[in-house]
Amino acid sequence: MLNNVPGAVNRMTRNIVINHPNTWECQVFRKTVNRVGESMSGGMPTLGGVGVMSADDEEDVSFELVGIGYALQAEMFSASSMMDRQDANNGFAGEFRFLIEPEAPTGMPGNFTIKKRDVFYLVISDDVKLAFEIVDVETVINIPPFAMRYVANRRGDLDI
Repeated sequence: MLNNVPGAVNRMTRNIVINHPNTWECQVFRKTVNRVGESMSGGMPTLGGVGVMSADDEEDVSFELVGIGYALQAEMFSASSMMDRQDANNGFAGEFRFLIEPEAPTGMPGNFTIKKRDVFYLVISDDVKLAFEIVDVETVINIPPFAMRYVANRRGDLDI
């Protein structure tokens, strides 16, 4: 009975994200390493004789489209500095929270799961896309299936 609650919350969240007037279309990409060869040292991949700590250490990477979806900014409220006109707050620099839903429902072709280090673009127009990288995945309900919220950092270097 209790596990019906998060399922209902996830369905409600999906409906809100897809139909909300402030929702943006988004494109989710996953980084893949293009390095050829399986050089290993002590069970860990190497790059020029040096142990690779993460995919961020790799030079030759590409981004593959995982899927299309919808993103709604979902900031937690916390105290922050006010603008000089005192009509809005500045928020936190560099950290954003989003609710992201794939265009296709769960179990259908085109559905995907978002992971840490995925990069997504908020599609502002055909020519303008803002890049964000998922740095953490949070939940607000501690019962599976979890209701996910994604913590993202701006990636201005990847903007289109």
